[in-house]
Amino acid sequence: MFDTGVFDRGVRETVCCLADGESDVGLVELMTDLHRSEAVVAERKLAVIAELFVRRTTEVESDGAWTSTAHEVVEAEIGAALTMGRAAAGRLIGLGMSLRTRLHATREAMARGDLDLYRVRLIEDATANVSDDRIGEVEHQLLEQVLAPPRSGGTGLTGRRLTNAANRIIARLDPAGVRAKREKAQADRFVGVCAAEDGMCRILGSIPAVRGRAFDARLRELANTVCPKDLRTYEQRRADGLSALIDGAGFVHCECGRVDCGQDSRLATTARKPLVHLIMLDATLAGGDEPAYLDGYGIVDAAHAREIAADAEVEPVRAPSSVLPTTYRPGAVLDTWMRVLAGGCEWLHCDVAAWNTDLDHHRPFDHSDPATGGPTVAGNMTAFCRNHHRLKHSGHWAVTADGGIELVAPTGHRYRPRSSGLVGVGSDHAAGSDHAAVAARRRTRAQNRAARIRAERRRRQAHLDAVRHRRATPNRSSGTGAPDEPAPF
Repeated sequence: MFDTGVFDRGVRETVCCLADGESDVGLVELMTDLHRSEAVVAERKLAVIAELFVRRTTEVESDGAWTSTAHEVVEAEIGAALTMGRAAAGRLIGLGMSLRTRLHATREAMARGDLDLYRVRLIEDATANVSDDRIGEVEHQLLEQVLAPPRSGGTGLTGRRLTNAANRIIARLDPAGVRAKREKAQADRFVGVCAAEDGMCRILGSIPAVRGRAFDARLRELANTVCPKDLRTYEQRRADGLSALIDGAGFVHCECGRVDCGQDSRLATTARKPLVHLIMLDATLAGGDEPAYLDGYGIVDAAHAREIAADAEVEPVRAPSSVLPTTYRPGAVLDTWMRVLAGGCEWLHCDVAAWNTDLDHHRPFDHSDPATGGPTVAGNMTAFCRNHHRLKHSGHWAVTADGGIELVAPTGHRYRPRSSGLVGVGSDHAAGSDHAAVAARRRTRAQNRAARIRAERRRRQAHLDAVRHRRATPNRSSGTGAPDEPAPF
C-alpha cells in the first residue's frame, strides 16, 4: 500500500553526485531537488502515520472498553520509533489525519514536492476552523495563490504572506465565522510571566492585534531614545524599553558613558499613542466584507477593521502627482502610497512591516543633477527592510524593476517576489492596475466618518433585532441577570 519509491526517483543518486568541484549553480539546483524530495518523503511518512492511527482506532473501538485512547496508543508507538515526545508525535498525527481527511489537494501537492512540510503546517493551522462544507473551496483558492506561478522566476507564498492569503479567502467565504473565532480569541487574551534559566524570566501572552502592534511600536520608539554611541544591540534596548514602561519612564537611559551624551536632545514625549497603520477600502468602511490589512500583522476581517477605525484618525490614500520630484526623500503622499502598495518588505518571503522599511531607489538618485537620473517616483522605488536594503547594496544580488521586481541571485537564478499588502496580496496585478484600484476608492474624511456611522447603526440594529427575536421566542429560559441590551453607545 505504501511504497518508498521516492528513492527510485533519484534521491540516492543525486546525493552521490555531490562533488567538491560542483559549481555554485549546481549546488543551488541540487539543494532545490533535495528539498522537493524531502517533501515527498515527508508526505509518505505522514500518510503512514495516519494509516496507523486509523488502524489503532478501529482496534480500540472494537475492544469495547479501553484505558488509553487510540491517539495515546499511536503517540507511544510513534515516539518510540521516531525518538520524540508525546507532543511532537501528536502533532504528526494531527497533520497526517488532516491531509488524509480534509486537505486532499494539499497532500497531492506535497506528494509532488510542490509544498514542503513547513508550508503544509501553515496551511493546516490557517484552515483548522474552516467547516467541512467550505474547506474544499478554501483549499482550492488558497493553493492557486500559494503555489509558485507557472512563469520564469515565479515564487510561492510562505510565512505571513501565506497566512494572509488564507485569512483573506476565509474572511470572504465565512465572515460570520471569522468574527466569532476572533471574539473568542479576544476573550482568551492573557499575559504570563514564568521563570527561566540564569536569573531571567520569559513573558508570553496573547493580546488583540492592534494593541500588539502599538506595543511593538512603543518599544521601537523607546529603543531609539538613546544616543548613537550606546553600544547595546537593538534587541537589548527593546528589552530595556519594557523595563522603562514598567518604571513609568518615557525613555531608555543611555549607557554610552559620555559626559557630553546628547540623549536629552533626542527625548520625545510619550503621552500620545504609538502610530499603527490599518489599510482598508472604502467599501469595507461602509459595511462591506472585504478584509483590511494591519501593517506588521496582516489580514484582519472587515468587522474587526471597522472596530479599529472607529477610534482612529482616517486619512484617504492619495495617488502621487505625475510631476517628477527633484528631491532624494519621497514626500508624504508618495511615501504612504509606496508602503500601502508594498504591504511590507518586498524581498522574497520577508515579513517586516511596511512602515519599518526603507524606500530604496532602483536607479540611484543623482545628487549632483537630480533631473537626469534615479527619480524619486513609484516606478523607481521599492520597500526593503534594512537587512535586505544592505544586501541589495552589497553587490551580491541585483534588482531589476522592468515589468515588476526581479531579484537576481549571485548564481544568476532569478526570482520574482510577490506583494504582501492589501492590494497585491495573493495576486500578480500590474502596478498600473493596482494604482488605479486604490485611487478609485478615495473619499473625504467626512464621507469616511459618515460611512462608519452608517455601519455602526446597521450593526446595532441587527443586535436589537436579535434581542427582540429571542424575547418573542416561547419557552425561553429566563435568568436573573440584567436584560440583554446593547451597549450604551
